[in-house]
Amino acid sequence: MATKTLKFIDIKSGWYISYFFMTEAEYGYTVKIYDEDTKTLYAQWTKPDYGDSEINKYDGKTFQYTGADGKLVCTVECPESNHLDNSWSEGSIQPSSGTPILGRTYCAAFEDFGGSIDYNDFFVCLVGWSHEG
Repeated sequence: MATKTLKFIDIKSGWYISYFFMTEAEYGYTVKIYDEDTKTLYAQWTKPDYGDSEINKYDGKTFQYTGADGKLVCTVECPESNHLDNSWSEGSIQPSSGTPILGRTYCAAFEDFGGSIDYNDFFVCLVGWSHEG
């Protein structure tokens, strides 16, 4: 089984988080978003191993993160793979003036090495913002 952990180190306590997961891989996946210190689980999704590459998407929800600053993590597991790799992209939500930083965006594209090397096997996208409304 291959496992990767993503750390959202710029997410602060009290921020509002929205996320989604998507896969078009044949393999099964389990993904969890949780607090690294307290293990409080905020989200979990399992895509079974159907043996086909149909697109499967989980439209996530929104929650308020209540853990310590920088301790929100996401674990991606793929039982059929021996190795997971990922591409990582992140950005800031801010006005054109550059300040203040109002939130963060993250997206990770995974490769499970079960066929062609295309980094489209599993996706995690997460947005955190500091204010509600």
